[in-house]
Amino acid sequence: MATRPAAHLAARRNARKLRTTSRWSAFVPRDSGYRLFSDDTFQEASAIVAACQDIYTRHAHEIGLRPVNKHYFYNILTDDDLRAHPILADFALSAAVTETVTGYLGQVPRLHSLGVFYSAVNDTIDGSQMYHVDGDALNQVKCFINIWDVGPGSGGLTFFPKTLTSRPLRHGGLLKTLRDYDVYRTVSEKHAIIANGPAGSGLFVDTSRCLHQGSRATERPRLVFQFQYVPRPDALPAYPAKRVVKGGHLHVTRGLLEGIKLSEPNALMFVD
Repeated sequence: MATRPAAHLAARRNARKLRTTSRWSAFVPRDSGYRLFSDDTFQEASAIVAACQDIYTRHAHEIGLRPVNKHYFYNILTDDDLRAHPILADFALSAAVTETVTGYLGQVPRLHSLGVFYSAVNDTIDGSQMYHVDGDALNQVKCFINIWDVGPGSGGLTFFPKTLTSRPLRHGGLLKTLRDYDVYRTVSEKHAIIANGPAGSGLFVDTSRCLHQGSRATERPRLVFQFQYVPRPDALPAYPAKRVVKGGHLHVTRGLLEGIKLSEPNALMFVD
């Protein structure tokens, strides 16, 4: 974990260099806090979809049988899967992604976690299915890539831009989950954005600043590849897989990535 002031200043200096030279540095607008992208934005999209589909096929027989923290949204990716499908870590640490996140956060961030998350068909509205903001960082960037087509009834991530997530809404969403009724009294439902789209499409979003909910998969299941970047210094510990809650993210460490060939020579600058 980077906690020293010198390391923090160095991260900001490196970020300034990237923000003046990278075409990706303004991909996520800092005022709105999100950017949707299509299935042809990243050339790696088809390989990511194929890898995650293979991972789902490998674990399909386990779905619904093992205890998980959230029955409506849980990770099926293991460290063995990650090594078998290096495209997932390679994309999460690619120049396009790291420069996008660095440009938004204004410093060289840390890749904290990733996973392939499954949402079963359900009729609940509980926990993170209710509106909230993530309180594990002051700001952060999560990327969601749809592995299956996501449409009405699939439980796609639903959110309000940073500009519409008022201070009272953010404060309420930090302290507790909010009912739809209470949110829509403040901001119209018509302004909510849903990350629907074909396989390979997705979004980058600051889940600490954009009020959101998801996994209300009332008609069909959903599968997404998700990873999370946080600014440095941060207070998020990176636990080994055996200590993570069942169905939780894989915490990214240099040990986890050992043996995985990464395309970017500076990729480990974004991993502690």
